[in-house]
Amino acid sequence: MSEPSADEITEDQFLEAVSAIRFVAPDLSPIGAAILAALHFGIADDSRAFSLRLGVEHALTLREVTALSSPELGLLRIISRNERSQRTQFAPTDKGEQLVSRATAAR
Repeated sequence: MSEPSADEITEDQFLEAVSAIRFVAPDLSPIGAAILAALHFGIADDSRAFSLRLGVEHALTLREVTALSSPELGLLRIISRNERSQRTQFAPTDKGEQLVSRATAAR
């Protein structure tokens, strides 16, 4: 069974995925888990889109993207960053995809 698209996903399904990701990786912040869930469901693949869609300050999103892409976590890879606005496009690493797969399979 395939995952619902961004247009089909409900708020409850999204929050369940965030909760499942945090259950598998309890050290992740709620925003970090939400970024991974947003990527998984095709909701957002850049910091500005994520911030706007979820009503999170862009600075908080950027902080989480930095943490998720750090060598310690290695869950995201940075694709591009706009020097002026700091808008950052990102994608999950294999490790990030595996974490989300484990979390969503347990639902």
